[in-house]
Amino acid sequence: MTDICKTLFVYGTLQKGEERCRYLSDCHLLRTIEVPGSLYDTGNGYPAALFDEQSDQTISGELYLMRDPGGKLKELDLVEQVASGLFQRVLLKHCGMEFFSYQAGPSLKDRTNDEHPIEDGCWRRYSSLAEGNPAVFALNFETLQKKVYKEPASAQSDDQIYIKGDLPILVTAPHATAHVRLGKLKRQEFFTGALAALLHNSTGCHALYTNSLSEVDPNYYDDASFKRKLSEITDGSNFKFLIDLHGTGLGRSADIFPGTGEAREYLLGNEHYFNALLNSAKSFGISIGGEDVFPAVKQMTVTKYAARKLGVPSMQLEIVRERRNPESSPEGFEKLVQFMTDFITQLSLS
Repeated sequence: MTDICKTLFVYGTLQKGEERCRYLSDCHLLRTIEVPGSLYDTGNGYPAALFDEQSDQTISGELYLMRDPGGKLKELDLVEQVASGLFQRVLLKHCGMEFFSYQAGPSLKDRTNDEHPIEDGCWRRYSSLAEGNPAVFALNFETLQKKVYKEPASAQSDDQIYIKGDLPILVTAPHATAHVRLGKLKRQEFFTGALAALLHNSTGCHALYTNSLSEVDPNYYDDASFKRKLSEITDGSNFKFLIDLHGTGLGRSADIFPGTGEAREYLLGNEHYFNALLNSAKSFGISIGGEDVFPAVKQMTVTKYAARKLGVPSMQLEIVRERRNPESSPEGFEKLVQFMTDFITQLSLS
């Protein structure tokens, strides 16, 4: 077992935030990838894949490092009912990587055909837990996320997790983990990473959140790995808008404080984007605070960087702690998700 492959690709309910992600609580998320093959709806609340390196279709999912691959694979073989033929464990090679995954076994033959396709190969966009119970999804997500709050980046994993979408809107969470500013460790902003992933699931927007301790605060300095990744994914992407999520403390006078510069200059002339924010907030009973509280101009913020250096209209949103806490207020959190989903949908249609 000493030479066994240590990486695992998951594409369904084992993904971060989904119903069975607890089985990977002792594994480390490395990155998101797309693997050639076809994805199908089993009709049982989970998908099944058929991998094919020659396929022109891809399956979206997450790549994990297993700290105890022998024990973990033994456990997952039971979870995936390999012995009964529900799934088969396979060893795949793709783009220079080698990893295990589970594809449809003989028992799922009747569901892996042209009558039951998930055409875009993305379970999250097809039937995520986020759609039916966003509060539970966020709690599941944050349970895994807390393991990397203060964990330094490793050579094996990405510093940030990028979830590719199909809407030209990007949601970022640069403080989803702890970060260092002016030599001091600053704590993570809880559930901002979960919210970014959730919004990808509900709208199809792109999402980017931190996956390890940031040795350089990406919302304070420009020479940060988060901003380098941001530059990489925006290059040639034609994003219409960037929403940078942050968290503020308790007892604020409003639910959300927007930051678009001193005179909304980071909107790059798209004033109707701010009107969309106000319209969605009104529809879902979300209070919007003054623009001068967190204007996103006092340091080298992600919002400023995206607008000035990348040419992407941008807005910083500081969300009060009470509103982004699915544990103490699941109804309030769900309302936040509904508001943000509506806001992003309006942006995509404008």
